[in-house]
Amino acid sequence: APDMDQAALYDHFMPPRIRQFLAGVNVNVMAYGQTGSGKTHTMFGPPGIMARAASGQLGDGVCAEYGLFPRGVLEIFDAVEALKASGVRAVLTASAVELSIAGNRDMLSEKAVAVQDAPRWSGFAGGVAVDKRVKPPRLYGMTELVLDSYEALRRVYAGVATRNTQGTLLNDSSSRSHCFAILTLRTRDSETDAVATRRFQFVDLAGSERLRDAHGEGSLEAINGLVTNYSLTMLSQCVRQLIEARRRGPKALKAFSFRAFIGDLVPLLSASLVGDAATACFVCLSQAPDNLTQSKFALEFGETFAKLVTNPVRVKPVPRAEIEK
Repeated sequence: APDMDQAALYDHFMPPRIRQFLAGVNVNVMAYGQTGSGKTHTMFGPPGIMARAASGQLGDGVCAEYGLFPRGVLEIFDAVEALKASGVRAVLTASAVELSIAGNRDMLSEKAVAVQDAPRWSGFAGGVAVDKRVKPPRLYGMTELVLDSYEALRRVYAGVATRNTQGTLLNDSSSRSHCFAILTLRTRDSETDAVATRRFQFVDLAGSERLRDAHGEGSLEAINGLVTNYSLTMLSQCVRQLIEARRRGPKALKAFSFRAFIGDLVPLLSASLVGDAATACFVCLSQAPDNLTQSKFALEFGETFAKLVTNPVRVKPVPRAEIEK
């Protein structure tokens, strides 16, 4: 409801997904909706809060204005530190990537958040791509910053604060990209020498929009909006076709392929679509009467998405020797 604050929202939905992640399950949490409806506020907090958090103004604990991501990363960080203190071999890393018309941008590679002396795994210089050979498909080529201190958390906040935003006719601070803030947890079983790797993807989807209302006539930024709308259409069509395939039976479901859907967004969310990942999809709505049609479309997406069948599974550990090879 509109009067539900950030803490109440988090406490109502997130604890079971945090527990599943720590237990070895991939998790996707996403915000969907029209431009200006509150997706970024839900996922991260009000405009400018990540920059303030990065500067240390808000301290190391939970701020009342924090959205799902900073609250989640703090809880997971503390839980992993407790695991390490109990003798578990564990490494928690963070990455942040923008998917946009300009390509996939590593948000932690910017000079403003570069760290020379911190442990990190950096990908190839050509950029960030999606590896569709693995299941579920994943981003690779981006920075993975090891989270071993509150200072490292602030570096992640600084990276997220570089998110590409621009004013439109509908919103003075509109996200112009899909943002993936990713936590990766690797734990090693000392007896089997195997490593279990799971990912928690916090996904702030770019807003759907009526191009004329958002950009007026002849705006170059409308092209960005067009590409954004197209990627969201691919996601919606995939959800509907997957549900229809499941309705038709095992044969149709087996024949279903994600390859028919253009772009990187659908593959990266495929674990949620097939039900292997623990998932939450927050559909954000505008209260403006003029946006009634867009709100109706957003609700229809949420209603359809809710029909997906979920059965989260733990990732299988892989022998360390195989990983090294």
